[in-house]
Parts: sequence; C-alpha cells; structure tokens
Amino acid sequence: MKISLLILLLFFSSLVLSSEKLSSEGVSITPKKKGKNQNIHTICESSCDVCLNLIPQYLKENAQYSRLWFAYKLYQLEALSALERFDELERELIPLISKPDLPEKFHIYSHILYAKIVQFNGQPELALRYFNEAKELLLAVNKDWPKPLELIKIANMLLYMKQYQIGYDMLLGVDEKFTHFSDANFKYRLYTNLGHFSLSLGDHQGHIEYRIKALHWADLAENKNMQAIATFNVARSHFFVKSYDQALTYFQQAIPYTKQANNMNLLNKTYLNMADIYQYKQEKIRVKEILKNVDSINLTGNYVELFKKLSQ
Repeated sequence: MKISLLILLLFFSSLVLSSEKLSSEGVSITPKKKGKNQNIHTICESSCDVCLNLIPQYLKENAQYSRLWFAYKLYQLEALSALERFDELERELIPLISKPDLPEKFHIYSHILYAKIVQFNGQPELALRYFNEAKELLLAVNKDWPKPLELIKIANMLLYMKQYQIGYDMLLGVDEKFTHFSDANFKYRLYTNLGHFSLSLGDHQGHIEYRIKALHWADLAENKNMQAIATFNVARSHFFVKSYDQALTYFQQAIPYTKQANNMNLLNKTYLNMADIYQYKQEKIRVKEILKNVDSINLTGNYVELFKKLSQ
C-alpha cells in the first residue's frame, strides 16, 4: 500500500508540472464550448438547481449512451452530489456504474461519486474498491489529463480514502504552481479541499484560513450553492474552536444562500448546528425555535441523532 501511494504521489507531481506547462501555453482550465453547449456548461457551473431543471431536456435531445449524452449526464450527477441529494444520485448511478465501454472521464467520475455514496452508506471496503478502480484509470490516462481541476478531484478522492497527508501535500503544490490563476471556480474548489484536509489533520487555524479563502472565491464566482457551502464551512471552522458567536454569525449568513441555491440538506444542517450552539449556551428556548425550521424527515447520518438529542 505504501509503495502504491508513493507512486501515486509521484504521478500527482508530474501532473502538476505538466499542467503548469500547458497553462503557460494558454490552455484554459475549462474546455471551450460553443453555442448551446457553452450555455449549459456555464449554467451547471453557476447553479446546480437550475442545471438539474434543464439537463433532462439535453439528455432527451441526444442519443442515449452517446458521448455527448454521458457528458450531460455527468453534469446531472455532479449537481445532485453538490446538493447532497444522495438518494437520487444513487438511483441515477446504479444503472450506469457497471455498464461496459463507458467513456473514460465518465467512468472515473461515476466511480468516485459511487464510492462516496457507498462509503456514506457504511460500506468502506466497497467504497475503497471503487476508489482504487478510479485511481487505476487515472494513472492510465495521466498524459491526457493535466488540468488543475482534475488534480483537485483526485485530491478529493484521497480525502475519502483517508490519505490526508498525501492529499494535503499535493494540494499545497497545486496552490504554489497555480498562484497566477484567477479562475474563481478553481480557487474555490482548491481552498475548500485544503480546508477539508486541514480539519482532518487537526490544523484548526489552517482550517479557518482556507475556509475564509474559499468563501472569498465563492463570492467572486457569484454561485449561490458555492456561497452557501463556503459560508457554512466558515461557520463550522469557528464552531470547532468553540467561537460560538462567530459561528452563529456565519450560520445566519448561510441561510439565504442555501434557500437561493435550493440546497435543503445544507439548510437543515445549518439550523441544526445553530440549535447545537444554543444548546451549548444553555439557551433552550432558542433551541426549540430553531428546531421548528428543520425538516427531520430528510435528515441523514449523524444529523439524525443530533436532531433526536436536541429535541429531548
């Protein structure tokens, strides 16, 4: 396992160097698209909710299982993942995940998404199998994928594989190599993932700093779902160091963004975190008031138990 991870880290380093070279030659992060394709690409980058409303028509207009159909399908799957609509994501993925002759990019990303789902459902060994398959595919196509955003997706995969130091070191290298990039989507995702790794490594100061940087770039991207997630993450970073008043301020700021993005799962989590803080502050009336806003039917994971605890 250690040898495998060392090879993977060397692979990442070569990708960063290749990406820097290509970028200096004028290759952009996002593939250029024209006409209608450009429109849906821009929409799906800026609004997951609107993307999900429009994508079915694009899928209908293209031959099922064609390369373009898979490209649009991936937009749909990533939007469902971003909005934490995991039940729907699983339903969409299951008919496709074992299909032969999937396009490389779809094959890799669908396996990463499915690995996250099965891990979320409490099957870490099966999740690792899918992550490893995605890793092997990435190693096989490394010469064709030297894009910075792909490196961030790889790091996110390492996060789920609990290879925290490797993923963190890799992203520090990406941050150094691409300091000149001003693409808000790229910077938001980079600092969001550096925030994840900092928390996992117990670096709370770094965690706060990266969350604030991610929020800055989310604001520049003018993407409501990114702003919702980034604001929520800043609040959580303060929560972890018991700066409760600061955390409450950011949780309050996250609420309108979650509503505008139609990210109801994140809205529920925001209210529950606020209620949890009021519980720590022994303000039981406020706890009850906040809990009235929570849709308990759609809660998942640890938030189910938190809701039960706070409701007592």
